[in-house]
Amino acid sequence: MAVTSGASRSPRHRPPPPRVGIVGSGLIGTSIGLALTGGGVDVLLADIDAEQVKVAEVMGAGRPWHGEPVGHAVIAVPPHAVAGELRRLQRAGLAETVSDVASVKARPIVEAVQAGCDLSAWCPAHPIAGRERGGAASARADLFAERTWVVCPLPHTSPAALEATVAIAHACGATPVHTTADRHDQAMAALSHLPQVVASLLAAATPDLAAGELALAGQGFRDVTRLADSDPGLWSSILEGNRGPVAAQARSLTAQLARLADVLDRGSEQEVVLAVRTLMTSGNAGRALLPRKAGAVSRPWAWAWVGVVLADRPGQLGALFTAIGDWQINVEDIAAFEHNLDAPAGIVELAVSPDIVDALLDRLAAAGWTAYRRS
Repeated sequence: MAVTSGASRSPRHRPPPPRVGIVGSGLIGTSIGLALTGGGVDVLLADIDAEQVKVAEVMGAGRPWHGEPVGHAVIAVPPHAVAGELRRLQRAGLAETVSDVASVKARPIVEAVQAGCDLSAWCPAHPIAGRERGGAASARADLFAERTWVVCPLPHTSPAALEATVAIAHACGATPVHTTADRHDQAMAALSHLPQVVASLLAAATPDLAAGELALAGQGFRDVTRLADSDPGLWSSILEGNRGPVAAQARSLTAQLARLADVLDRGSEQEVVLAVRTLMTSGNAGRALLPRKAGAVSRPWAWAWVGVVLADRPGQLGALFTAIGDWQINVEDIAAFEHNLDAPAGIVELAVSPDIVDALLDRLAAAGWTAYRRS
């Protein structure tokens, strides 16, 4: 996806409007409310479910919206409802500018045009953050911290609408990136929507197992199927709204799976080994291209991983990171901590730039740590 990153956060960033209305008090809307109220913004909340507004209000995300005008409104509803809410807000004159958070962009734009909405006051957007469980009770003020907030301004979008949308993203701790609606939807089909489908399909296969066999599920299966806990109502709206790009991605994946199945069924030992190695190598390469930080440029190589053995006593993890910080070495990522409760030690694996691995291993050894390069 061709994106342009927003400027890094600084005191020069425009503040968000002093009063912001949020339509939709679910996970995303309430999380935005929590982040904005924490920054001193007067947040007004609306939802068809009055109980969600009550929960969001008790959590400190804002107060009920009774029709007061606002400087900016954020529409935090499923994709199929965006155009209708935009039309309602504009006809009532409730907001000077509007943005949304839907994970589908092209369909709501078409529907907004058909509904006769004022496109100049609207900036389509999508914060790339979420959790498997929705609702106001699952909201977090830091949900968007160091995450990407995609901004898809239309040719008609006014500077005021764009500026307010970017200001909201910055106020929530996110990094705005700019792209088009079509490019956004194609990227989301590959990076979000198809993974949801695959996770649900894998989890849906478990009833075919015999009683007791589910106990054989390891962490890998749990990690891969984590998204299967997502809300069916929300995802039916997302997949219906982005059906074309998702269908194309699904057909491509189906063809690749079919080719692998054919090799596994009828290939020689050498052909199977080659096919699996090719698949795994391609996966390694694709994974390595993922940026490690919001708005960062993808790296054409993987980070190197260094494992460090930690004795099972207080302060070890803190001492390790203090030492690495004193050496001015940046840790790019941290793997899940491996520790058997019966073992006297655990292992933490750290991702670092490949060109400093040898130096880090030498420093760790000299400081008395047992460390290794993960193969």
